[in-house]
Amino acid sequence: MPTLASLKPGESAFVTLLDEGSYTCKLLNLGILPKTKVTMVRKSPFGGAFYIKLERHQLAMRTEEAETIYIEQKQ
Repeated sequence: MPTLASLKPGESAFVTLLDEGSYTCKLLNLGILPKTKVTMVRKSPFGGAFYIKLERHQLAMRTEEAETIYIEQKQ
């Protein structure tokens, strides 16, 4: 199943599932919930962080966090 880390800049997808772990509570508090549309704004040059856009928010996250967010791209 693809994760948020697999998105390319400019691509959008919907969150389907959060992997339960140490980041789950933090991600839920940030508004990353199932069925939320996320857009990859840009990736850091060396792959350590991502800059994403939610419905009304923009935030940065580490690769480890992005890999716990499963997504579904709808055409």
